[in-house]
Amino acid sequence: MTEVLIIGAGITGASAAFHLAERGARVLVLDPSGGTAGQTPRSGAIVRGHHAVALEAELAVESLGEYYERWDERVGGGCGFTRTGFAYLADEADAPAVRANTTMLAEQLGWPTELLSAEQLAELEPAVDTARIRLAAYEERSGYAEPMAATTSLLRAAGRHGAQLRHERVLGLLAGDSRIRGVRTESGEYHADTVLLATGAWSPALAATTGLELPIASARIQVMLYERPYSLAGHLTMTDVAGDIYLRPTADRCTLVGRHAPEREWLAGPEENRAEHDHSFMLDCAQRLGARIPAMAGAPFRLARTCALDITPDGRPLLGPAGPEGLFLAAGWSGSGFGKGPATGAELARWILDGRPRRPGLWRYTLDRFAKGEPIAGEHEYGATGPH
Repeated sequence: MTEVLIIGAGITGASAAFHLAERGARVLVLDPSGGTAGQTPRSGAIVRGHHAVALEAELAVESLGEYYERWDERVGGGCGFTRTGFAYLADEADAPAVRANTTMLAEQLGWPTELLSAEQLAELEPAVDTARIRLAAYEERSGYAEPMAATTSLLRAAGRHGAQLRHERVLGLLAGDSRIRGVRTESGEYHADTVLLATGAWSPALAATTGLELPIASARIQVMLYERPYSLAGHLTMTDVAGDIYLRPTADRCTLVGRHAPEREWLAGPEENRAEHDHSFMLDCAQRLGARIPAMAGAPFRLARTCALDITPDGRPLLGPAGPEGLFLAAGWSGSGFGKGPATGAELARWILDGRPRRPGLWRYTLDRFAKGEPIAGEHEYGATGPH
């Protein structure tokens, strides 16, 4: 009998599988695509420390310093981490929040980050037009990773410790006598005393098979890739609140662009997502990219990626035990899970095996915070991008 059954092979499920198996747990991961069809492969995959909540920043910093930067040593294989430097560009409205959160990162976590004026940013990154930028938070060690490389190597590392991955679709959870019993798939039943639900926007439907209601809504997200001119070898990875975009270079001479705060396209369920991108969105991102990096004005469009995001009311994930005894959640990331994934998986493994995470603050992220009227918010949130 499987000791821990994980539904979903994205970055969080894969990390949890690795850490559980590393500690000797018998782990089975179920995912119909093996992790290639959900949110993780369509992630912007930005890896940086800057966050508005200290605990989330701590998870991000641990993920970067203990995993992404030393992936081969800690996990094995590669994750495609590329250090480009990261800058959070703030306009006048968000400048106070960026200043406060940069101070929190430096003083509470000891993370190397600094504030730059618009003039200093232009000197550091000549490709950037600093129009409407009041200041920037800069992290030299940050950058991006390749999401499928990271997930695949985590699953392989889990396999070296005895975990199994099966390409099967889970149709429902099995529960009885107020505790989880396993899952029902297209090919039959699997029994386990512990189930980790890490299936993003598909999580509410599966949780509902036990009578558990998750406050997660599905929203369509798009990211665009544009070809960089050969005159521009690379550039900083950036969250640009003034321009309402995030962007990073890619290894194949493109720049990936997404938006944090477009008008949401809400879906009745994740299966309603369309693979085809919206032409108007592609043109809009191209215009915003060209405004921030003039060398990319008119850059050729390469391709688009779309997926259904799992959005919670406060934009923070649902983590930890919920519903029938033995059921754990790792869903509702609202588009901000990749950079924290390795450390989050380690905490979920502790929660499952030891009965508690190492960071007590993670108990705030359980499902019952909404029933208690205790949504999570940073002391200094960003008006343009919310919790990101």
